[in-house]
Formats: sequence, structure tokens, C-alpha cells
Amino acid sequence: MYSLDKYNVMINIELEPGIYVFDNQSAAGKTRLAKLLSDYQAYGEPVISYTYNDKLRGISITDFLKGKKYQVILFDRYDLYNGDYAETIMKCSKDAVVLIDCKSEVKNINNDDWCTIEMTQDRIEVTQ
Repeated sequence: MYSLDKYNVMINIELEPGIYVFDNQSAAGKTRLAKLLSDYQAYGEPVISYTYNDKLRGISITDFLKGKKYQVILFDRYDLYNGDYAETIMKCSKDAVVLIDCKSEVKNINNDDWCTIEMTQDRIEVTQ
């Protein structure tokens, strides 16, 4: 479980460490959550998001993770690099909530857990 309420948009993630895949609903707030996590990570919070644009820029998720512990890691648009970083994702899921936005079946990662997202102007909540 992770909750952050000291910024304009409150984030509440009611999940235990593990791997969770978002349902396939469009315009639910997944990319907004990814952007907020990236912003909040820059403020020093133990959260991070990784997206296809990072991959295109030649940045590996392992570059982000070196020497740092995160409580929440979100992989946005994972269907565009599906299967990449599977070992890293599974390793991170032991200590962090790993959220995956993937429009197809996730490759090379063992997970059975789904999650949903609800969004308002000033709050994002992720539950199972």
C-alpha cells in the first residue's frame, strides 16, 4: 500500500508489493498517473514510471533503478516493448508495487493480478 497526499493530486495505491496489470480501459488515467509518478520522483518520492519514450531515448529501466529503492514502479505503454525487462520487473516486485499498462498479454512475466484505476481532478486511486 502506498499513499501520497502532499501534492495537488493525491495518489492512493491500495496494493501489496507484486505485479499488477491494469485493465484494458482507455482514458482511465494510467498515463496521467505515469506522468505524476515521474514528477513526484523528481521531488524525491520513492516512485517512478518508465515509458516507451524512455526506451526510445536509450534509457534502460536499470539506469533508473541503480542504487535506489522504489515503492511504486509503473511501466506505461508496456505493449510497445512487451517482454523487455521481465527479469528486472519480477525482481522489483518482491519489494515494490509494480504496475503495468499493457494492451495485450504480458510476455515473460508471471502474474495473475489485475488492478483498476479511478481518477478525479485531485485524486488517483489504484485498487485490485
